[in-house]
Amino acid sequence: MKQLTTYLIDLDGVVYRGEELIPGAKEFVNWLSSNHKKYLFLTNNSFASEAQIVTKLTRLGIPTDGSHVLGAAQAAVIHIAHRFPGAYVYVVGEQPLFDLVRANGLQITNPGSHKAQPANTSSHKADVVLVGLDRTFDYKKLTEAVLAVRAGARFIAINRDSLLPVENGFIAGCGTIAAAIEAGSGITPEVVGKPQPMLLQEAMRLLGSHPEETVMIGDGLDTDILAGKAAGTHTLLVLSGKDSHESLEKTSIKPDYVYTSLAAVIQEI
Repeated sequence: MKQLTTYLIDLDGVVYRGEELIPGAKEFVNWLSSNHKKYLFLTNNSFASEAQIVTKLTRLGIPTDGSHVLGAAQAAVIHIAHRFPGAYVYVVGEQPLFDLVRANGLQITNPGSHKAQPANTSSHKADVVLVGLDRTFDYKKLTEAVLAVRAGARFIAINRDSLLPVENGFIAGCGTIAAAIEAGSGITPEVVGKPQPMLLQEAMRLLGSHPEETVMIGDGLDTDILAGKAAGTHTLLVLSGKDSHESLEKTSIKPDYVYTSLAAVIQEI
């Protein structure tokens, strides 16, 4: 693995869990830097901006900058802005996602949102329903999103992560919310984040790398590892987050490498 030039690294469950740095993460990133490896933190995170992720990493002891972070939320909003310029968007998400939507020239149709939509629009008139993680998601938002999709809005989910690792276990992820809207609307969302290969392909484009020299490091078999396989990269599973030896034994998804954590990776290196 030391012969590879490019390392794409998931965050939740790999580098940190909530506000706790996972053992070995800092040492691994230091090794990447000292050996002049190319790397990007790739995140399906839809409730924090790249700037907030940089701040968090620095606070936890891994100083970095925006050039080392690429998020699915940014990719999703840019995709919508290019495909539907000036579109009306019903957002299921938290404040950074609202800010990102506005920054890309899109209109928000959520009732009561800042810079409210024109009086003749509503959530049901949205061109797009964009779904990220929303830790205040409720029945009202579910109904508004379902009705908007049923009325013809394009349904786009930032990711389909069913669970999000936190300090004391897990919370329901963006994929769980998207699944509820899918059940109510009968429409399957388009997905931007992992396990779709778009994030990895964009990362390699930015770094000037090719799949055969790249490894995707993640804690999710059905997200990170599938995304790496879809993009043609090497794959490395760490067991410090979502998946375990038990889940690995039960699946047909087989990563190229398996380690307990980044601490085990750096120890072997």
